[in-house]
Amino acid sequence: MAEELSLKKYDNIKFYFKILIALWFVVFLSVIIYSNYEINFYVKDEVGSNAIILATYIANSLKISNEDYLFLKSLTFKELLESEINKDFEEMARAVMDVSNYKYIYIVSRLEGSEKKYNNDVIYLLDAVDSVKTRREDAEDKNYYDDEIRYGIADELFKEVEKTKIPSYKVDKYKGAERVYAYVPFYTVEGNYIGLLGVDTDVYELGRIRERYVPLITVYIVINLMIGLIAFALYRYMRKVHNDLKKERHLSGIDELTHVFNRRKFNELFIELWNQAKEEKQNISIMLIDLDYFKEFNDNYGHSAGDVMLKNIGEILEKESSKYGGYVFRYGGDEFVILFPDTNIIQGEEVGNTILKAINDAKLEHPYSPIGKVQTVSIGVTSTIPKDEINIKEFFNYADTALYLSKRYGRNRVSVWKI
Repeated sequence: MAEELSLKKYDNIKFYFKILIALWFVVFLSVIIYSNYEINFYVKDEVGSNAIILATYIANSLKISNEDYLFLKSLTFKELLESEINKDFEEMARAVMDVSNYKYIYIVSRLEGSEKKYNNDVIYLLDAVDSVKTRREDAEDKNYYDDEIRYGIADELFKEVEKTKIPSYKVDKYKGAERVYAYVPFYTVEGNYIGLLGVDTDVYELGRIRERYVPLITVYIVINLMIGLIAFALYRYMRKVHNDLKKERHLSGIDELTHVFNRRKFNELFIELWNQAKEEKQNISIMLIDLDYFKEFNDNYGHSAGDVMLKNIGEILEKESSKYGGYVFRYGGDEFVILFPDTNIIQGEEVGNTILKAINDAKLEHPYSPIGKVQTVSIGVTSTIPKDEINIKEFFNYADTALYLSKRYGRNRVSVWKI
């Protein structure tokens, strides 16, 4: 009983430990995903906020008059890039881009009505990139002086900032890479709104800021993995202890000589199978087996030879009963018991005769047996569907009565007691 409670206790611990491991894994995974999301959010927010600060600073530093605005709109893209005002703007912008990884700084203005070109509604008034190489790459198969490159379509962020006049930023994909770009309203020195000043930074800037968080993430992952490994090692140890207990419990229910179940195991399993049959309203059969004239065998050949005989009988009983789902027990001395779940009296008698024949066919020598020169057995069988009218002890006694009948009427036979 104490061992049963120990096993149950370990089963409960094992169950809750599995739940704990599963919860740890879910939390671990969730925190990593959430942390990555949060870090990405804060990184992008930091880059976006810095972009707005930079754009605001440039917008406040740059002086363009209403006359300059009209002049810039009248230029072709080639004329714009070669103009002194754009060269000065690009020189100032590159001084910033060289130390900050920004790739584009520009001013865009809305085109109205007949001003629209190439089905586009915005024009770059000033345009600075971090290098000539970048400008050539952006032009792709076009001449980077091509006038069409100067025009574009107002996106949602452009429309939002143009409408609210509140600086803002956006994270978007450009050629497969993340890019943060920000817009701030731009006014002439006379105070007239003429468009937006924009700055763009690519994935390299994002990566640079993300690197600050990598050590924290790494430490977190390593610590949690260590906790997980310790927990897994503890689980394996607990499982080993649990298996050792089960093995010990199993061995404690095995007869050392015959290697079938012992009487202790019979007492446990008999109650379990009886209650199961009662609950499911099924038959249960019990078979009592006694070796005929085994005392004479022992007296003449000694206990060592008697042990060998018992082992041989046990093997035959185990082999034959397993075909019918039976459980074999050594009840004591030269007595064996077999329990058959879901087996009625007719089937029980048939199995008994099968076992009787198998033992006779084995021709285990017993010259001192009065009924032959081989070892034989007497078998008693009974069967019932458990009900309140009969208890488990009475059921066993009926099988014992059937065994008595086999002995009384010549041995080496099967007798049944019908309930």
